[in-house]
Amino acid sequence: MKNNKNFLSQVAIFAHLDDAEMESVAQTFKERRYKRDEIIFLEEDRDPCMYVVREGRVKVSRILPDGRETILSFHEAGEYFGEMSLIDGKAASVTATAIVPTTALLINPRDFSLLLENPKVNRVLLKVLCTRCRDAWAQISVLTFHPADARIRAALDHLGQKRGIKTHRGTRINLHLTHRELAEMAGMSRETVTRVLGQLQGQQVLAVDEGHFLISDPGRLVEPLSPLRASK
Repeated sequence: MKNNKNFLSQVAIFAHLDDAEMESVAQTFKERRYKRDEIIFLEEDRDPCMYVVREGRVKVSRILPDGRETILSFHEAGEYFGEMSLIDGKAASVTATAIVPTTALLINPRDFSLLLENPKVNRVLLKVLCTRCRDAWAQISVLTFHPADARIRAALDHLGQKRGIKTHRGTRINLHLTHRELAEMAGMSRETVTRVLGQLQGQQVLAVDEGHFLISDPGRLVEPLSPLRASK
């Protein structure tokens, strides 16, 4: 329990709680482990919890009417998800899957309702929900681009803004991302993504740094998108 308390105190939503408050919050969480590719919850699940990733990596996705999967977000250690169903009481609108062996801490609806009575938690949660709305709008924008090159550039630009770390070599996307995962984010085939990524690397716009995408020249990455945006 002490380890959970120390870990949760580093999570943004709880960072402003005092020691006594943190002690009380930590006692409400239960630990659960998931195998690689194990589903945590499905769309329309009516047994909501909020999950904090302690170790591992989770993808949040939706299945489109044509059967294709679209990845909406990833969550790694210290990040949380599932809170929206606890707030509005509706069934899950997404599917969450552990894509590597994952340990998560869960809080149930009753304890979450008590947690919301703390104004410190409410302030942070409101900011997070606003950020997630903006991320959703950005991803919708990505999917409106029709040429494959433009859509993948827009997806990389979005990831760079959301997960990017500035380095002397460019913007490093701080997320291990496979070609298939990028394809599922951009709504493209894996083969198309691999082809476009190869072109971007050949143009020295993009590089790979220890398994991470590195946007070598952010300006050149988004330059072709400007006329497309202006025409909308």
